[in-house]
Amino acid sequence: MSPRRLALVAAVAVVVFVADRLTKAWVTENIPVNTARPVIGDYVRIVHAQNTGAAFGLLPERTTLLSVLSVVAVLAIVYYYRQIASNSALVSATLGMQLGGAFGNLLDRITQGYVVDFVDVGVGEIRFWAFNVADSSIVLGILLVTVLLYAQDRKTSARAT
Repeated sequence: MSPRRLALVAAVAVVVFVADRLTKAWVTENIPVNTARPVIGDYVRIVHAQNTGAAFGLLPERTTLLSVLSVVAVLAIVYYYRQIASNSALVSATLGMQLGGAFGNLLDRITQGYVVDFVDVGVGEIRFWAFNVADSSIVLGILLVTVLLYAQDRKTSARAT
């Protein structure tokens, strides 16, 4: 990966990591655990949740396993994307999104034993799992890189024919 692409990955990762830390710190300091504050009626709320599991509440109370998996995921992202990220600034940015989010949640797991989640979306009793900036960044990064690589592959295939 070129120094320029590496700088882009690092910059995006730092922005995501800092945004994640700041939002989690604000929630921790201002909202008691398991308390919700409405943002857009009852549809979007800020809630202070402590998630000991993975995304969507999977594997609760598996902090050590999830910490190890997070480290492996970061290494896999860096290894796999070092080739494809060099071809596209947008793909490089998605790598930064995923790395920043992974480090944000990993730091929570290591230092607290849980991840602070706070965005709560739903209607009445039908709620989506609470999430945070790191989770959003990881999911958006994965979706964007999938779309970008698909488009890149189609473009390459079209040129070959």
